[in-house]
Amino acid sequence: MTKDMTAGSPAKLLVLFSVPMLIGNIFQQLYSLADTIIIGRTLGVEGLAAIGSVGGVLFFIHGFGIGVTSGLGIVIAQRFGTKNKERIRKSITISVWITLAMTILITLISVGFAEEILLFMDTPAEISKEAEAYFLAMMWGSVAIMAFNLLSNILRSLGDSKLPLVILVISSIMNVALDYVFIVWFSMGVAGAGLATVASQLFASFLCFVYIRKKMTILHFSSEDWRMEPTDFSLPLKISLPIGLQASIIAIGSIVLQKSLNGFGPEAVGGYAIAQKLDIMATLPIASIGIAMATFAAQNYGAGLYARIWAGARISLLLSCAYSILVGAVLLLFGTDLIRLLFDQNDPAVLGFARTYFIATASFYLVLTTLIILRYTLQGVGDNTAPTFGGVMEMVARVLVPLAFAGLVGYQAVAFANPVAWVGAAVPMVYAYRQLKRKLTLLEAKSCKEAERERRVEVSD
Repeated sequence: MTKDMTAGSPAKLLVLFSVPMLIGNIFQQLYSLADTIIIGRTLGVEGLAAIGSVGGVLFFIHGFGIGVTSGLGIVIAQRFGTKNKERIRKSITISVWITLAMTILITLISVGFAEEILLFMDTPAEISKEAEAYFLAMMWGSVAIMAFNLLSNILRSLGDSKLPLVILVISSIMNVALDYVFIVWFSMGVAGAGLATVASQLFASFLCFVYIRKKMTILHFSSEDWRMEPTDFSLPLKISLPIGLQASIIAIGSIVLQKSLNGFGPEAVGGYAIAQKLDIMATLPIASIGIAMATFAAQNYGAGLYARIWAGARISLLLSCAYSILVGAVLLLFGTDLIRLLFDQNDPAVLGFARTYFIATASFYLVLTTLIILRYTLQGVGDNTAPTFGGVMEMVARVLVPLAFAGLVGYQAVAFANPVAWVGAAVPMVYAYRQLKRKLTLLEAKSCKEAERERRVEVSD
């Protein structure tokens, strides 16, 4: 079922669209959290560190692919705003070809150079075998991860955020069960966690595909829809590749950050990884509203309803800022208590590293909120210049802060690298948003004047 976001209350549309997506994202993170809980309780801090040690590389590789599929979804949403069914179907078939080619490429490269990648990351020797096993399991499963992200982005672009929720609930339950089976029953270690994630994503992709084939009549393709001209790829690549590159640019900083973190030993890597899991869970509502804002902006941009974009962005900022203050306070006050409860982790060193992480990140959630909402709004209207520049700023901060200050202040330099990156990225986003708003407001005023002039001519005739 599609949902037109070009009419009706922006606040109601954004909330109704983002709530199912939020619940879905929570379930998506729950099976990631389940990996961490099961590994922490069965394999100890070394297992947690093995997964955490390759987190930056996976973010770099899969982040590029997920960014590209997100950009392809924006193109589809803009086409949906035009109400042209043929153009909608064509944009989807092009997205499939782009995603397929990209997935083959990143899988072959990452698997072929897996050992070299882990050596570059200075992965601690005591966890290197487990880290490589997890990395290879996730990379061989790239096709499942990319397929699910493309299909779920297609559904969201057409205004359906409920079906991805249902599918994620089902696949998350499946993932938790498989975690236990692979890790505990079959003693597969951290590789079992990766295999469970891939299997659940593959099943989710299958369910999305079946639903699209049977229920969404707007997506009943003909052979003509699959015929491509080189010019058909121009706009999808123009919008999607910069978003993928933004994710990879940001991830480069995360890789350098992870490389610096690995040098502090397994306790620091484990404490950082656990705290990061809770951090991601805490900020999911902000990310969900941001994604909803991207779809909202894209559809209204395609329809030429610019004033609705600004109304939606204002509401999104207000909701997200109120939430970020609340959740930031919870992590600052009770973050380590949650770690003890969820992960049965009482190592003072691990808890100390996690506590420092919370102090650094939760204190800057308002900055993160501004960055997320404005970035998604700009991407929704196809403006990737500022988001790309912001990504470069994030990369620079994550590279320079640990390199410059780790020797002076130690782990604190790693913990505060993310907040510094958010500040650096938010500045160009605020400026670009103000400039775009001014430009599109003038265009809308001009369009209204022309429409009024035409109406007067018709009346006089």
